[in-house]
Formats: sequence, structure tokens, C-alpha cells
Amino acid sequence: MRHAGGLLVLAGLAAAVVAVAPDAYDWGVVVVAVLLAGLFIVTRREALGPAAFTAVPEVDLVGELRALLALVPEGVLVVDPNENVLVANAAVARILRRPPETMEGVTLIRATRDAALAQVLREAAAAPREVALSDDRLVRVTATRLGGTPVFAVLTVQDVTALRNAERARSELVANVSHELRTPIAAARALAETLEAGVDEPEQRTRFHARLTRELERLGEIVERLLRLSRLESRAEEFDIQPIEVLELVRVAITRIRPVADGASVTLAVEEEVPGGGGEVLADRERALEVLTNLLDNALRYSPAEGTVTVVVGPVGHAVRVCVRDEGPGILPAERQRIFERFYTADRSRTGGVGTGLGLSIARHIVSRLGGEIWVADETPGATLCFTLPRAHAPS
Repeated sequence: MRHAGGLLVLAGLAAAVVAVAPDAYDWGVVVVAVLLAGLFIVTRREALGPAAFTAVPEVDLVGELRALLALVPEGVLVVDPNENVLVANAAVARILRRPPETMEGVTLIRATRDAALAQVLREAAAAPREVALSDDRLVRVTATRLGGTPVFAVLTVQDVTALRNAERARSELVANVSHELRTPIAAARALAETLEAGVDEPEQRTRFHARLTRELERLGEIVERLLRLSRLESRAEEFDIQPIEVLELVRVAITRIRPVADGASVTLAVEEEVPGGGGEVLADRERALEVLTNLLDNALRYSPAEGTVTVVVGPVGHAVRVCVRDEGPGILPAERQRIFERFYTADRSRTGGVGTGLGLSIARHIVSRLGGEIWVADETPGATLCFTLPRAHAPS
């Protein structure tokens, strides 16, 4: 179809601006408004003089809108006065997780399967509103009423779930860091003030000095682990990937953690699902040991006296799975994803408040960098935490 020169220029200009600055405005509204304005000029060409435009056939408005809105990065829904969807671009179909071919020619509620968007349309306040979808995602919706026919209003839709989750995580991180640092700082300050005021008994003074040292060490550990986590997230740490025997990793990790286990009267055991435990994996030796010792330390803190912590090793597909199983109170299903978050320590009363809540978060980032996965297995009683590492020699 041939297009009017003015219509092409205006629509092309709108599309070009969208490409340059996609996040500055609700560009779906801009494109629709510009196209309608261009169409209005074309239809009024007689009033402007016969020399202003060349002869123009009837314009397919819906087709033109569909073609232009395909260039818009945000989701756009164009509706008529009866709240039927004229045009739904690919971006909105992606956001609402609906087949694009089923969204046009039906009512807004049928197209989106969400009554909240229809309510935003009826209010048509031209101001952004955040709407929670049925799958708990958040979208930012703006309804702008143009009042014409067939185009009555335009809805722009943006998925802001990741943005809000990032803001929540940042806010929780600040709150958690403040909370975690407050306790050792307050304790250290109180002990320092007591020592400064003078303690007559040498034995009591020595005890206060030891407690002050422990609080400062805990403070230093929190800061160091935060810095470590930051380096892992930013990939600032270099990894030395090489073939490593899995059972050797397990033996070294158990040797490192055994003094803690002996102090807690907990037995450490190893189970091989196949002879040799699965062979070699590709990993950074020290980082893999850090993951395993973190899981062992976590299991020991939750294990009862005279209990057993078992490391189970075996192949699974093109990887080797390592699981650490304890005989403690277990992990609630609602907590199984959250335990890998920064500072999340579940029920502190069960561990006496020890731990920084950063060990499992660091383990998750290391395993991810090594190309594996980490999770809480659905096994009872007790808790079982597993991770995988890629095998050095994939099975045929």
C-alpha cells in the first residue's frame, strides 16, 4: 500500500524517537497519537490545498498501528470504545504471557485474562499504576484516553517485577547488614567501656578481653564475607578450573571440619553411590572445598549431639552430585529457597544465634560460577543440601 508523505514522516519520526529513547515516555501512546494526527492531516488534505499532498488511497489504520507498534519496546494495547482490543503488540503478549493471535478482536478482559487492567482502562487517569497479576508479577500500566473512533484508548504495560524485587533485596540487604553489625558493635563497645573504666580482678579482665576479641573477630568475619560475596557477584575473583577427584575433595573438607564435629560430638560419614564416587569434576579446588565446608558447617550447627552428618557422592548425568545430610530439625518447604539469600538464618533459636547467614549465599554463587546447581533436597528427617559439579570426563 502507498502511504502519504506526511503520514510516513510523522510515523517514522515517532518510531525513530522510540528507538533512541525507549524508556523516556509511554511511547505506545506517542506512536498512536502521531499516527492518528498524520491520518487526520491526510484526510483533511483538501482544506490544505491540492498541492500539499499526492493522491492517497484509504489507509488501513489497524494495519499501520500493528506495524508501527511492533517497533515499540513496551507493551501496548489499543482498544475501541467497546473495550475491544484492536492491536496488541508482541511486547504486551510477552509480558502477559498470552498468545498474541488470541488478544486482538476480543474484549480487554478476555485478551489479558485480568480484570485489573480493565479497571485501569475505565479510570483512564493517564497516570501509571502498578498492578499485581495473578502469577504475582507486577506490571506498570498507564491508560490514556484519546476518545476517538475506532481508537478510543491506549494502554501501555511494563513488567516491573525484577525492578521491585531488586529494590526489595537492596532494602533488605541494608536492613540486614545494619542488624548484623549492630550486635557485635554494641557488645564490643560495652566491653571496651567496661575495660576502660577499670576491672580490678585479673581473671575477669582476661575474660572481658577474650569476649571483646571474639566480638571484633565476628565483626571482621561479617565484613570479610560481605566483601567476598561482592567479589563473587561482580566476577572479580579468578577461578582456576581443573580436573579434581571428588572423593579427595570430600576427604580434605572432612579433615578441615572434624575438630568442629568432635567438639559437637557429631560423627562424620561418607557414602559412595558408585565405587569411586563419580570420578573427577571440573572445578576450582579451593572454591569447591569452601562450598563443601560451608555445607558441613551448616549441618553441624543444626545437628544434635551424638548425631551423624553424612556426605553422599554419586554421578548424575554429566555431573557429580554431592549431598550433605544431617539429623537436625530439617528445613521448612517455605524456607528452602530463602536459605541461600544473604543473612537468612531461618530459626536462630535452634542454633544459638551463631553464623553470619552468608555462608550458603557464598556457596550458591561459587557453585553457579562453576557451572553447577545447589538446592535443598526433599528428604526427611533432617535436612539434605546438594550441589552438582560438571564431570571432567562426560560419559559416552
